[in-house]
Amino acid sequence: MFLEAYALTDNPQALVPAPPRRDWMDAIHGGHAYRCLPLAVANTYGWQLLLPVDVTAEWNGGPAIEDIVIDCAREHQAVSNFAHGILTFDVGYIFRTAMDFHLLVTGPTNACKDGVAPMTAIVESDWLPYSFTVNYRFTRPGRVRWQAGDAYAQICIVRAGVQERIQPIVRRLDENPQLAADHAAWRERRTDLRARIAAADPAALRKAWDKDYYLGRYADGRSTTAAHASKVRLAPPVDERR
Repeated sequence: MFLEAYALTDNPQALVPAPPRRDWMDAIHGGHAYRCLPLAVANTYGWQLLLPVDVTAEWNGGPAIEDIVIDCAREHQAVSNFAHGILTFDVGYIFRTAMDFHLLVTGPTNACKDGVAPMTAIVESDWLPYSFTVNYRFTRPGRVRWQAGDAYAQICIVRAGVQERIQPIVRRLDENPQLAADHAAWRERRTDLRARIAAADPAALRKAWDKDYYLGRYADGRSTTAAHASKVRLAPPVDERR
């Protein structure tokens, strides 16, 4: 499996593994936000593109291209191409993946910037011979700013065609007795823990969470046999340009 990034300039944007930490999660007392394993894993689920220069963009609320004013020292790095409050970032690579694998492109996961929202795209990187752009849409008139070194996009590899082959099915929980029993045991433990925390039980306050999901463990102590990760760290790119 591979992800090839063909640089379009001698000095392309930095491409780095997505880091595990987020400022807003750091600001929560005791690092409690990082105890949510789905969030913590999503933080590192892919690689990020970093801006080489500061970018400031201001939208007056109008529908025209010129209604976004951009201050950016690197030509074409950030532009108003599509009007309607959409800000476009240039990606300095052509990406290649193995056949039948595509890129999911979005903003940095579990990060937010007041006033703009990133658009999410699927790129057919197993054949596409040209680059793509990353777009944000203003959510209201105003000014936003990125500093050099800030991430503006995150990419991860997804299998092509998987979604179309999946048939969602809605069932009653009691049709799966083992799942129902595991869920009931977990719910009982969680309800008891929350009640003890509400009552200021010192032992419960110290515990604060049951770690079942984090440890890949059922409420009765069994371990899952499914692939389970409590931490994801990806390889940095190797620069093989001559």
